[in-house]
Amino acid sequence: MIDRKSVLGLAMSALCAWLSGCIPFGDPEGPGARGEVSLGEGVSTSGLMTLRVHAVPASDEPFDKDDPRFTGPDLAEGGWITVNEGLDGLTFPHPYEIGSGVGTTDTKRWRLFAWLSAADVHEDSDAPSSGEPYGTITFDIDDCGASYGGYCTVTEGVDVTIDQVAP
Repeated sequence: MIDRKSVLGLAMSALCAWLSGCIPFGDPEGPGARGEVSLGEGVSTSGLMTLRVHAVPASDEPFDKDDPRFTGPDLAEGGWITVNEGLDGLTFPHPYEIGSGVGTTDTKRWRLFAWLSAADVHEDSDAPSSGEPYGTITFDIDDCGASYGGYCTVTEGVDVTIDQVAP
């Protein structure tokens, strides 16, 4: 026989979670970003091998194109790099997704970098080399709410245009 109190308790928990926007069981979707990478006017993939996308915690200072910094502020989180795609056959604008997984972050504001690299897709890199074209944008991650604290979920529509050249 079904215990009505247990069923009622489970139904109330689910309703409460649905109304508050939290997930009653399991972990929150990890932070991340999803969007498209586009090439700016005059940017070519010729002579380059890899599309890379990297995100780091963003500082409050504006991004200086004349003296770019490709790392985040001194935080415990080093960032995410999940996109390393060979350019052979790739068309632009190109969809990407970075981060996600499970968990939260204490950092709300992030900076995304996308660049075209002359290095092979299997080589590690967390910033464009001199002369490589790149683009950058900042974005905010949604608050996870009281159930988990911090920030989580994949932020949609974080589109970036590769339109600068690394000094």
